[in-house]
Amino acid sequence: MGKKPAAKKEEEPSQPAPAAEAGEAPQLSLEQAKHLARYDNTAKMTPFLDRHLIFPILNQVLESGIYKDVDVTRVQVQLLSETSMIDYAMDQYQLIGEEPPASLVERREEVLEQLTSCKEYLMDLLQKLEDDDAVRRIPNFKSVGELCDDFQIEPEKVDELVRYAKMQFDCGNYELAAALLKHYRNMPHASETLTDKQVTALWGSAACALLLKEFEGADSAAELLFKLDEYLENSKAPKSEVLLHRTWLLHWTLFAIFWSDKPDQKLMDFFLNEKSLSIISLSCPHLFRYVGACLILQKRLKHLVKDTVWIIHHETASYSDPITRFLLALYTEMDYDDAQHELQRCEQVCLSDCFLRDHWNEFQENARLHIFESYCRIHQCINIQMISSKLNMEAEEAELWIVKLIQNAKLDARIDSEKSRVVMTKAPPNVYQQVIEKTKNLAFRSTMLVSNMDKEKAEKASR
Repeated sequence: MGKKPAAKKEEEPSQPAPAAEAGEAPQLSLEQAKHLARYDNTAKMTPFLDRHLIFPILNQVLESGIYKDVDVTRVQVQLLSETSMIDYAMDQYQLIGEEPPASLVERREEVLEQLTSCKEYLMDLLQKLEDDDAVRRIPNFKSVGELCDDFQIEPEKVDELVRYAKMQFDCGNYELAAALLKHYRNMPHASETLTDKQVTALWGSAACALLLKEFEGADSAAELLFKLDEYLENSKAPKSEVLLHRTWLLHWTLFAIFWSDKPDQKLMDFFLNEKSLSIISLSCPHLFRYVGACLILQKRLKHLVKDTVWIIHHETASYSDPITRFLLALYTEMDYDDAQHELQRCEQVCLSDCFLRDHWNEFQENARLHIFESYCRIHQCINIQMISSKLNMEAEEAELWIVKLIQNAKLDARIDSEKSRVVMTKAPPNVYQQVIEKTKNLAFRSTMLVSNMDKEKAEKASR
């Protein structure tokens, strides 16, 4: 696949970033900021995001303190110039001590005029959509013509509703845009195959759900992302176009996984399935950071760790960071000292990452559990003093931590206090599970084989 040279390991920062009060950017030294900036994935992520989804990421970047506030605000201003959020843009100009350009004021009037004109044109349809009884009847109509006859509107106004929703979305009115797009998607359409406008409405609905953090319910972000996945699965578009759209979809999925208090399990499985991992390998290897983070943060995914780490190992030359190296050190190289050092670096990664910065404590706790469980698989008796050093903990703290694991039935072991050690109870291997594990990653291997063969053919043809 034309691998790049393997990434070198970063130097350790002199001191961890100081803690900051909620809502305030931490005060970082120039050296600390430079080190954290090396782990910042923002530039790699933004090409696959709607510009409105970039704003919450920039807000997280602003809070991280890695870059100067004025520089981040200028980026926000530049991004706002491509939207209709004129008032917000004016506020940002004031933050950097500059007067908004006259063209911005003129554009504000143009946007208001367009909104007013479109609203007046759709007024009769919008009034119907405010009538609960009329809204309840929408799914029962068998055709657009029947709906238009009942609502006494022109058929052209149905598709115009999408344009009006897009205008509201560009102005930052996400709740109204989401409601309008939901009405449009519930309306009958001429064909079961989604039209370009319906697909646009589906992407728009997903963006609104992510921005509003609608992570539960029948019209949640996860359900909308699944519908997009289903559409792409059956799409007749060129493979390159489908690959690009699937790459977008995987990036959007990160919002629903890491910014939700309780991520949808099916969405997590979708993000980690072999097809998604193949797409990540082909077009966005930087997402392996979040693949690794999912494996560590979600305890129920332990059964996927072995095969997924094999794939991460296969893609080391394309992407490497402390999170992926932590997993490789632990499960491929069985190097516990290296795993400990990479775990220390993982804190810097989490602090610099907009999706992981609120998950560090849970990440560290679960990573320690991964180290301990891995160590337990190859040792029957474990010295507490020694294992505490592997976990970056004091001996007493480590012993209390292990006691809690045993009490919570997460560990089949006992503590020998006299000899200050943990004695493990080994379970016999499950032959059935071993057979399943041997055949799990066949699809990924097949995808990589086809990709390499296509590349070899292209190279031969160019000679």
